[in-house]
Amino acid sequence: MPNQKRFLEILFLNHSKELLAFARQRSGVDSAEDLVQETYARVLQHPNLESIENPRAFLYKTATNLIIDLHRRQNVLDRALYYETEAENDNDINNEIEAIAAAGGLPEDQLGYRQELDLLNAALMELPELTRYAFVLHRLEGLSHQEIAHRLGISLRNSERYVSQAARHILIRMEDFEN
Repeated sequence: MPNQKRFLEILFLNHSKELLAFARQRSGVDSAEDLVQETYARVLQHPNLESIENPRAFLYKTATNLIIDLHRRQNVLDRALYYETEAENDNDINNEIEAIAAAGGLPEDQLGYRQELDLLNAALMELPELTRYAFVLHRLEGLSHQEIAHRLGISLRNSERYVSQAARHILIRMEDFEN
């Protein structure tokens, strides 16, 4: 055990600053120190430190793998947040459309709903063509993002982005109308 402790001390003294700079460059300032600490913890868990032929390369490979894991986790979190926001936007817009569609009653109510429909149409027309088409295909025709991507010749991610942008734009315009 004393050899392992000394091995880690030497490794830390020789490479900690450059490894921190490496981690900052690839993962950002906020997570770099934690990443370096985790790198040394992982190295310490290696069953036979003496068997490592190139300790510096092993250290960097471990750090690189942790950075990749960090980016993957962040990607998953970003997508989860995106879909959560998308679902909230979907519910808000569905409620607006249902309220307009369910309208009836007094003539002044019908006039208000007609104005909202006109506003919705105007908001749609303000959007770029692909964004508008993606939104209409998703909302009115019920196509999946994969089907929209195929039909419009865009990526799945762009389909999701366009629908989300359109939803945000329409919600803002509808809120402006109500205020």
